[in-house]
Amino acid sequence: MTDQLNSARRATKRLSLKLMAVAAMALSFNSFLPAQAEEIIWRAFNESGIKFFDEHDYEKAEQSLLNAVKEAEKIDPQSPELKTSLGLLRKVYLAQGNNAKADAIGARLEAMESSDHDKGTETPSGEIPSGEVPSGEIPAKSEPTSKAQAGGSEEAKSLSRTGTSAAVAKVEVATEAKSPSGVGSASSSSSSSSVSSASTSSSNSSSTASSGSETQIASVRGIAGELKSGGIVKKAEELFKMTGHISWTKGLAISADGNRALSGSDDDSVRLWDLTTAKEIKRFDGHEDNVNSVAFSPSSNTGMSASGDSSVRIWDLDSGAQLKKLVGHGNIVLACAYSPSGNKAASCGYDGTVRIWDVLNGTQLQVCQGQGTVRCVAFSPDGEQVASGGSDKAVTLWRVRDGSVIRRFTGHKGDVTTVGFSADGSKLLTASRDLTIRTWDVGSGSELKQFIGHGDWVCNARFIKSDSKVASGSLDKTFRIWDAEQGTETCSFTLNAYGMFGLALTPSGENALTGSNDYSLRYWKLTE
Repeated sequence: MTDQLNSARRATKRLSLKLMAVAAMALSFNSFLPAQAEEIIWRAFNESGIKFFDEHDYEKAEQSLLNAVKEAEKIDPQSPELKTSLGLLRKVYLAQGNNAKADAIGARLEAMESSDHDKGTETPSGEIPSGEVPSGEIPAKSEPTSKAQAGGSEEAKSLSRTGTSAAVAKVEVATEAKSPSGVGSASSSSSSSSVSSASTSSSNSSSTASSGSETQIASVRGIAGELKSGGIVKKAEELFKMTGHISWTKGLAISADGNRALSGSDDDSVRLWDLTTAKEIKRFDGHEDNVNSVAFSPSSNTGMSASGDSSVRIWDLDSGAQLKKLVGHGNIVLACAYSPSGNKAASCGYDGTVRIWDVLNGTQLQVCQGQGTVRCVAFSPDGEQVASGGSDKAVTLWRVRDGSVIRRFTGHKGDVTTVGFSADGSKLLTASRDLTIRTWDVGSGSELKQFIGHGDWVCNARFIKSDSKVASGSLDKTFRIWDAEQGTETCSFTLNAYGMFGLALTPSGENALTGSNDYSLRYWKLTE
């Protein structure tokens, strides 16, 4: 009975998370906020279907549009949205040569038209007649007339991608499904295009020097003045993209030598990639739910993954075999990390615990009870301490030896989502949903610097350049480089419309790997 309940719980969570994710993506596709959650979700699936159709990936287009049809049916059995998605799905079947299914949809559309005429209804002004929907077009929606309608408060703006109703806003997305925000329209321009908002001049996409006043750069929602940069603004250079995952990727890691990458996706798989050839090396299956975090061992011969199935797994990266399954968490696991020696691991998640594991024999060494959801975890360079952060808005420093609390760092105003140590272990770096990045003195617990400039949640941040600088990336579609001692931004890089779900940065900060809204991974060059 317990297994059945757990299976049902995972299935329910997966459905909820996927729906929240597409709702989040839909809000970033548009500069307005639709009134109904069903419309938000429908639009996301429909636009994904359009993009896959344009790329001739008919299998993915079919799946996206079938989901769009289901969501449109919830809006209204005769809705223009339903006719739009059915028209596109019919085109997919025709492209596949599946005339039977295409004819069935054609008959359904004719029946809907007949029903409309019987009721004396007409196609709304400005809408496209059913069955004649050109690729790339969707029913138009009106924009909000005021900032208040678009979620004027900071809290409302941060929650905007998880839905507009209070019920939707209260749902905590375990996979950080807000990350599909920060992505642009599926029909946006290619990666070579400049990213700009309505209030941003196109010149900001190329390199521009700081000139006393702050430079406004591309905004995820296009709200004037939302995003600022005081340094040089450049466009990130996309080196290549890698495809294989069939859903969004949030868990990303780059090996110490920078030659390989690990990815964990909502398609429940872990994959190993060659960053020198842009090819997939291996796929690792076994997880029964979304993979939320991945990590390389220090030697890079094994990898680790954390999942919504409540497990942490260790993989042999050469053979592809699962070496260990670490079981103990009572809920979704959000993050994992190796110790510097590679003999231990730490994990954390929705059950409010940080757990320390013996990687060699798969046993649990310590259970550190936190407060609320624990979202991130990292070992100190000497392996004697673990830092974690989460929904309690604080960072906790734990003693690995006995699981006791050493110190708590307070000051963030939102969930802490990223934590890491400097190379000498004297400083902590954290990022939060309060849009700030902060550094802390490990010995005293005092805050050293705040790094302010991102216009949306920070996906990841780390010390680079021998701890002299900090690199970060955000749902605002920018990478930023900061002076660690001064707390000032030295350079910003605008990202194209594909956004970032997950983010991994190389130790040098010169390259970044992101998970995109089209399920691909994209590798970037960041040169100051």
